[in-house]
Amino acid sequence: MVRNPVNWLRDAGYPLIIDEVQMVPDIFRPLKMLVDEQRYESLKEESSANGRYVLTGSANLMIVPELADAMVGRMATITLLPFSAEEILSTESNFIQKCFDKDFKGLNRDDKPVCEVMEKATFPELTDMPDDLKQSWFQNYVRKITIEDPKQIYNLEKAEYMPVLLQSLAARVGNLINDADLSRDTGLTAVTARTYRNILNGTFITNYLNPWYRNISKRLVKSGKIYFYDTMLLSYILKSTPKELQRTNPALFGHILENFVFSELIKLNNKVAENTDISFYRTRDGKEVDFVLERGSSLVGIEVKSSEKISSKDIAGLKELKEAAGSDFICGIVLCNTPRVISYDEDIYLVPVSALWGGRAH
Repeated sequence: MVRNPVNWLRDAGYPLIIDEVQMVPDIFRPLKMLVDEQRYESLKEESSANGRYVLTGSANLMIVPELADAMVGRMATITLLPFSAEEILSTESNFIQKCFDKDFKGLNRDDKPVCEVMEKATFPELTDMPDDLKQSWFQNYVRKITIEDPKQIYNLEKAEYMPVLLQSLAARVGNLINDADLSRDTGLTAVTARTYRNILNGTFITNYLNPWYRNISKRLVKSGKIYFYDTMLLSYILKSTPKELQRTNPALFGHILENFVFSELIKLNNKVAENTDISFYRTRDGKEVDFVLERGSSLVGIEVKSSEKISSKDIAGLKELKEAAGSDFICGIVLCNTPRVISYDEDIYLVPVSALWGGRAH
């Protein structure tokens, strides 16, 4: 705690970087006062007061009540996600744009096993860390985000339940959120379970995906699906690795791969100027598409499969989405272990997972 935050900020001057700012909420109001003072002075001097303070933290700063109240209208937020596959491989895929252009010519499966790419597309701290230290890093990280931070920042009375909640969410990755089920698994009330999972979402651990709908009279589900921002953190919570799950538990590995694809889509979307809405499609009778990319009225459906062999059953959801979207449907894509792009049905393509990071063009 800073005893006299105003004087401390004045003495520190600017530019100033304050790390883990959510830990010192008593600094927010003084910071607001100084920002307003400097804005006023810059107007008189016809200069700019922007960019003098950089606040960093492991939580969405706008969900910290004191900060959100003090800095609304005075702060631009930038989300820094774990490394993408493109970043670690130094490639350029333009995958989302290719989807809307239906431009997959020459893309072939590359020689990089997807599990190895998953292991590297993670937190920067883990890039060159020996494997025996990664487990310890994740252990400390999970303790911080599930027990230490919730107690200190949010004053949670039952923070000890957070690790159990995190495990329950990991076991449900890629599935619809059901707070009643979470309540039974964790011992929390449904209301508390919802509050606590929203905190995990606000600290960039989990990520919600909302359902797509255009005609509200359609019988579509209303619940969102749960994913994790980082697939290796998810694997750690599941007490396994992608390689191990691929070998011993193909069904669960399918969810891990789906999570990885979603995290990569989020990263790819963050780097381009033309933002794309991402959702999922599911009807009450079980027809589903893992991801729906939407720009304006145009949309692309993406289904994720871990195998190479694809059947007509695997594209049933895409065909349903195509019928629901009509002329707005650009194409459907099955990201899978296919060695090359295959036109499987009208406007439906099998595409290698490696297209996310560029694949191998021939």
